[in-house]
Amino acid sequence: MSDRSNPGAGKDRAFVNGLARGLKVLASFSPDRIRMSLGELAKATGLPKSTIARLVHTLVETGYIYVCPDSGRYSLHPKVLTLGYPVMASMDKRLVALPMMQELADYSRGTVSLGIRDGLSMILIERSRDRTVRALPLDIGSRIPMETTSMGQAYFAAAGTAEQAAILEQFKTHDPSRFQDVERTLRAAEKEYAEKGYCTAVGIWEDDVNAVGVAVTLSNDVLAAFNCGGPASRITEDSLPGLGVRLTDLARHFQTADWVGQLPPRPYRGVQTP
Repeated sequence: MSDRSNPGAGKDRAFVNGLARGLKVLASFSPDRIRMSLGELAKATGLPKSTIARLVHTLVETGYIYVCPDSGRYSLHPKVLTLGYPVMASMDKRLVALPMMQELADYSRGTVSLGIRDGLSMILIERSRDRTVRALPLDIGSRIPMETTSMGQAYFAAAGTAEQAAILEQFKTHDPSRFQDVERTLRAAEKEYAEKGYCTAVGIWEDDVNAVGVAVTLSNDVLAAFNCGGPASRITEDSLPGLGVRLTDLARHFQTADWVGQLPPRPYRGVQTP
């Protein structure tokens, strides 16, 4: 039986299903699910409990998961950071964006984030927020949906034809009942991006959240996307075009930087209250 969550399962003879399932176990942990039992892992992954038991045993033995002594549940071991560090190090150019992101966050009185794609989600890898914004649950490592966020929509719009087709196929497999609506939304975002250079999301992810998104390429040629957003009381629908222009400028300026600390000159716009 093929695993519907793994696009290569059952189609590619070189596809190692056991490896894919092990990675699926690791990916099932999240900030709000840091400790899980075998049953919870089985539910989160959709895999049989007997399979989960073998996978978890292997991951414990290799040091990527450990048993919590107080509860007997399982949690990721800090050793998993060794897998991500080479990737983050290869994306060191992202650090160039931080002062620019903070400037725009202060100007908009919202947040500015940078994210990369993981399946049908975007993972935040950098984030800046205006100091008056209350603490939000989203932080570096958080996931947001692709189809209902300006970041995800901008990513889709800038992706190549083959990647777009693969993304749509994943959506169709994941939730056939929503596929037509999702495809319509993403194609509309693609059209908006072609016309304006950015995507806007007005209350479609959260009712009271507006945002604008722009795609960008990182130093290791990985496609990513910025967004600038926040509560509708701060970032109104009318303010999105102006923020879209500023975010586009940020992305363009970021793309012309060669390495950390090597920034080309740009006009100073100053921090204002919109």
